[in-house]
Amino acid sequence: MTIRILLKLLAVCGLLIVPSAYAQTLSILPDTQQLVLGPYLEYLEDASGSYQIDDLLQAGSAHPWQKSDQKILNFGYTDSVYWVRLTLNQAGTQPQRYWLEVAYPALDHIQLYIVRPGQSPQLIEVGDRLPYQQRLVDHPSFLFPFEAVPGEDASLYLRVATSSSLQIPFTLWRGEAFIQKDYERTVGISIFIGIMLVMAAYNFLLFISVREASYFYYVMYALSMVGLTAGIEGITFKFLWPGQPAWNDPFLVLALSGMVLFPCLFTRSFLNMSKARPQLSWLLLLLAGLSILTAVGSFVLDYRLMMVTTMLLTMVSIVINFISGVVRWYDGYYAARYYNLAWSFILGGGMIMALGKLGFLPRTWLTEHAGQIGAALEILLLSFALANRMNYERKTREAAQQESAEAQRKLLQMQIKLNQDLDRLIQARTSELEKANERLQEMSITDELTQLRNRRFFDQNYSKEYMLAHRNRWPIAVLMIDIDHFKELNDTHGHLTGDLCLAKAGELIGQSIQRPSDLAARYGGEEFIVLMPNTDEQGALHVAENILQAFRRTEVTYGEKTIRMTVSIGVACQVPDDSKPENLLKLADNHLYQAKAQGRNQVVWQCSNPSASSMN
Repeated sequence: MTIRILLKLLAVCGLLIVPSAYAQTLSILPDTQQLVLGPYLEYLEDASGSYQIDDLLQAGSAHPWQKSDQKILNFGYTDSVYWVRLTLNQAGTQPQRYWLEVAYPALDHIQLYIVRPGQSPQLIEVGDRLPYQQRLVDHPSFLFPFEAVPGEDASLYLRVATSSSLQIPFTLWRGEAFIQKDYERTVGISIFIGIMLVMAAYNFLLFISVREASYFYYVMYALSMVGLTAGIEGITFKFLWPGQPAWNDPFLVLALSGMVLFPCLFTRSFLNMSKARPQLSWLLLLLAGLSILTAVGSFVLDYRLMMVTTMLLTMVSIVINFISGVVRWYDGYYAARYYNLAWSFILGGGMIMALGKLGFLPRTWLTEHAGQIGAALEILLLSFALANRMNYERKTREAAQQESAEAQRKLLQMQIKLNQDLDRLIQARTSELEKANERLQEMSITDELTQLRNRRFFDQNYSKEYMLAHRNRWPIAVLMIDIDHFKELNDTHGHLTGDLCLAKAGELIGQSIQRPSDLAARYGGEEFIVLMPNTDEQGALHVAENILQAFRRTEVTYGEKTIRMTVSIGVACQVPDDSKPENLLKLADNHLYQAKAQGRNQVVWQCSNPSASSMN
């Protein structure tokens, strides 16, 4: 009796202890498109970085896993390695393919172990310390393919080690949902970078024009923001140095240092600090000098030390620049109010982003994009402040000029009117030139006689469509068309009649093409060609038969002459299995010559059995 009670107690203890060694199970519903995994994760701090996957998979392991209470795990800057785990199963009846995304490109090392029953753990390793080409998926974020099988539990173990802020935005995606979300993300980043680059380009042109240092500092400040954003989003790694991951960390510190250096110099210049407030001016110069030291240190010192130092320096510089604006506003400096309004946005956005990176705030959409939002608004308002200062100075000069003679004011008004008329004239001429260029472009790709596309245009588009069909594994069809006995027609009736027949042939072929994607062109002499992407053999034969019948029932009248034309058509259709587009053209050409050899006025699409391949 005592033994039985003891066994029951042991069984109860086993039920209590064993499940703690495994990740909780999350069931994926069949209609799931996106699932943020943060609230379902368990995490484990590995302070020494010594844990191995086999240690964690032992049923009796006593590692202190903790339940996540965040949508996105954020541990700030830490020397520890962190593990997260989760078990997934598929609630449907069919296997489904998903993407697992860790949407933080600045992480140094990520190891994903996928553990399935009866199989060895599958390891996928990525990170911005590894060459970009080693990623399974060509994307700035870290993507892992994952197949969920109904009735099978798959455990995910994620090991993350990094010298940057340790954040784990872990999400499960269906392919269509990820593409849509990634498109929205890309558009957002593109809009931000586009705004920055447009404002930088505009003010750089102003700098070239007026040669004032404020515009140059403004341009460099905007470019520093672009560089930091592109670095954080993994864009620079993907496009600039995919094989040199060692550049990732120094570049971030370098860009962030630029966001200290150039705003401080801009503030000194824009607010005329050196004359009005020399103490604050020296403090701004000191911050600028420290930012140069952090920029140099990014190449020789520890990344985490330099990044934290530069972020703290950034927050201090934001505050000092804001105080400088408030002081100059108090002095009554006319440009300071717009400067303060602009700096308020970067002050708030920069503080929120920095606190998020340091781990004091949870990682949310706002904390992740606050810096970009604040920076974009600040850049726009600073540009307005520069323009306002220019406008103020212009009004001051105009006020002085108003004391001059009435004749001078009339002359000025006349000059303004002439400038307006010149602008309108330039706009009108520009519009005419654009229309002329469009007409020239159309003429360069159009056969003048038949009004179909010319061969050069066809060759360019054919190569693209063929490669597209090869990648997508869809059929592509070509019709090679030749007017029967055209040389005799020319010799008998003259070239003018021949040209009239060619023009009519181009009209008939063009009218037979219904889809916008299909292309009809004059291939040379009396030979025409039709390209039909994503068209199978039946569809190609249908179009070919329509062209054949159109020619059979059409007469060409020239004076008292009535001419009936017939054509021979060679059809070729295939799903490309290689990268040699000329093979399909040769096949269509062979079919054309067989149609002519078999008596013309017919369609041929197979060479092996002539009797079965012609349509009379």
